[in-house]
Amino acid sequence: MRISLRGIMGKNGRSISCVVDDFLVKCEFEGLAGNTIKDHQRKLGRLVSYCGGCSINEVSPVVIREFLSDVQGKYRLELITVQRHLVSVKAFFHWVMDEGFLSSDPTRMVKVGRLPRKVVRGLSSEEVKVLLGRLPCGNCQVERRNRAIVYILVDCGLRLSELVNLRLSDVDVRSGVIRVMGKGSKERLVRMGLSTQKVLWEYMEFRDSVIEWLWLNDDKEKLTRSGVQQWLREFGRELGMRLYPHLLRHTFAISFLRNGANVFECQYALGHSSLEMTRRYCQALGFEDVFKRHEVASPIDNVLKG
Repeated sequence: MRISLRGIMGKNGRSISCVVDDFLVKCEFEGLAGNTIKDHQRKLGRLVSYCGGCSINEVSPVVIREFLSDVQGKYRLELITVQRHLVSVKAFFHWVMDEGFLSSDPTRMVKVGRLPRKVVRGLSSEEVKVLLGRLPCGNCQVERRNRAIVYILVDCGLRLSELVNLRLSDVDVRSGVIRVMGKGSKERLVRMGLSTQKVLWEYMEFRDSVIEWLWLNDDKEKLTRSGVQQWLREFGRELGMRLYPHLLRHTFAISFLRNGANVFECQYALGHSSLEMTRRYCQALGFEDVFKRHEVASPIDNVLKG
């Protein structure tokens, strides 16, 4: 349940806390993902606390820079986390401008130091084989569930929120298609490989509840995000590797591209709204990948074959 940030009126107009509250209502009305709204609420709540009872008109570029410096020191944040605070603040003030509360955007000239571009990493093929080979193979519902979850994450590249919110009606095991509700309530269809279909069928065949959610915990209730994260973390320790849901999403994307998918197909499969993030996965590819692709796609060889 969202905690209200509504506060008193500042001396020069509406208080920033009132306007932030309206912004969060707008986010809910537009159907933004719950986690996105909570993230905005946390970061903008820190801005409200820093600004006290000042009005929206009193928030200048200097105030925003001082706020970012303050949260970085107070919470010992890395530069990337400070940058994410600025993203939320910018989204807020862009809306403030659209609503006509201000005539100029105080975030326009505010920047955070440039971050080093990190190459996105996933598990290697050998690590995936180890992971799949060490998965529990028992007949209890939990072990079958955990096995199916790993297969789905690696084979389909779902976000954690997309995974835990799957319903029985979203899955057609026979055709190998999953209906996924992504960010911004955008629906897409995702294909499962034959091996994943088999593992998921084994779980669903053993599943003994009429509850609509696909993944169930020990109490036959909806499995939570933290439940998936905790199990992966513990299982990773057993294997001597660090495991978390987004790593398996990275693994899917890099492997999908490596096995011949183009960047547009990868963008759709991942549910990205733009190619910016998808292109980062291309940086994980190397000469060996290009060499193998050239064996198939060589312009001269293909012309002469004809």
